[in-house]
Amino acid sequence: MDRRLLFDIVLVCLAGLLAYTETFGFADPRATIEEILAILAGLDVRVYVVLAGIFGIAFVTYLVVYLPKRDARTTRP
Repeated sequence: MDRRLLFDIVLVCLAGLLAYTETFGFADPRATIEEILAILAGLDVRVYVVLAGIFGIAFVTYLVVYLPKRDARTTRP
């Protein structure tokens, strides 16, 4: 594993941990997970449709823009 990738993973984990403790504090993790699930279950269906649309746009962009560029850079024997 590249040292830079490992460093980035550690930073993401640290940022997530800090965001979690800033939001919920050092409370019981099981209770906070249940609160998060209750919040997600209470969201309107339109929120999920919008998030799925954003994910779909990002995925199609990946397929149409990034993959052809990567394929063009690779050399074929």
